[in-house]
Amino acid sequence: SEVAIHSYSKAHNMKNFLIIRYHNIYGPRMGFEHVIPQFIERIIKKESPFTIFGGEETRTFCYVDDAIKATQLIMESEKTNGQTIHIGRSDGEIKIIDLAKELFNTANINPKIEIQKAPEGSVMRRCPDVSKLKALGFSPEVNLGEGLKQCYEWYKDKFQSSSLKP
Repeated sequence: SEVAIHSYSKAHNMKNFLIIRYHNIYGPRMGFEHVIPQFIERIIKKESPFTIFGGEETRTFCYVDDAIKATQLIMESEKTNGQTIHIGRSDGEIKIIDLAKELFNTANINPKIEIQKAPEGSVMRRCPDVSKLKALGFSPEVNLGEGLKQCYEWYKDKFQSSSLKP
C-alpha cells in the first residue's frame, strides 16, 4: 500500500500525504491479541508455571497516549508531507522475559517461569527508527512501568469478568 500511495502521488503530483508506521503501541482498549494483554490474561488466570516463548527477544513499547500525541504532531506539521514516519520508542528496549517480570511486579506475584523455544519466524529485535519523530520535537512522556500499571488495571477487570474478551 505504501508503494501504491507513492506511485499515485507521483502520477498525480500529490504532495500533501504522509505514511505513519506504528510500532508496539500498547494501552487500555488496544485489543487482546498482543503480548501485554496476553501476559495480563495469563497472570489473572494464575498460569503456573508461566510459559514464555523465547524470552530473549527485545522490543520497545509506546504507550497509546504518547502515540496519539505523536500522530497529532505529525499530522499538523508541514515538514512531514510525503514522508514515512515511525511512531514508537527507540529507548527502553526490553527483553520479553523482563517485560513479563515487570508485569509480575505490577500484579504483585512471583510465579515460576518456564522458557520455551521462540515461535518460528520470531525476530530477535524490534526497535523503530524514530529519528524523524524526534526531529519534530517529540519526546514520549509515559514510561513503561507507568503504562503497564494502567494497562494491568484496565485489562484485569476484563479478564476477571464472566465474558473474558468483550
